[in-house]
Amino acid sequence: MPETYPAAAPTRRPRPATLRLLGVLFAVLTVLTGVGTASAAPAPVHQLVRNKPLAGVWDLTVTVHLPDGTTSVTTPRFTFAPDHKLSAQGPPDDAGSPLYAATGYWQDRGDGTVAFYITHGGADGGAIPGTVQAVHLGKISGARFSTQAHAFVFVEAGVPPQGPIEVDSTATWVSPPPAS
Repeated sequence: MPETYPAAAPTRRPRPATLRLLGVLFAVLTVLTGVGTASAAPAPVHQLVRNKPLAGVWDLTVTVHLPDGTTSVTTPRFTFAPDHKLSAQGPPDDAGSPLYAATGYWQDRGDGTVAFYITHGGADGGAIPGTVQAVHLGKISGARFSTQAHAFVFVEAGVPPQGPIEVDSTATWVSPPPAS
């Protein structure tokens, strides 16, 4: 019996109309991509919002996300000294004294990202007793910055710390650092 082979499939060559349609779509996409790229280009120098240097005095709003699901909000004032040390005073208590005093170190990477380490004793009767240590990572945008952190609380010597406890902050620039 003679062998039969299936008929060859007709070749599918694009029609001129299909090629034109593809060409038009490509042109439209190219124009749209060009517009998107142009709008993403840096603004002229006179339109840029310059970031404040981290060295200076900043008012923060710090939100501590407690393990029981509640939050505690404080409004300390931070001073980031030019020597990369930082100090902070918590809001005043009923007697007018700061609820806590904090110290630490900071680094501004120059690309708008910031990092700082802070430690302070917990406020008497405050949300977190013990010694708090946290590392904040964030970004400066103009005269504001925001950070995210994980804090650990040391209540007693020799006992593992509590944490990590989530902390976030937002800050507004107040002034240059005070003269030493």
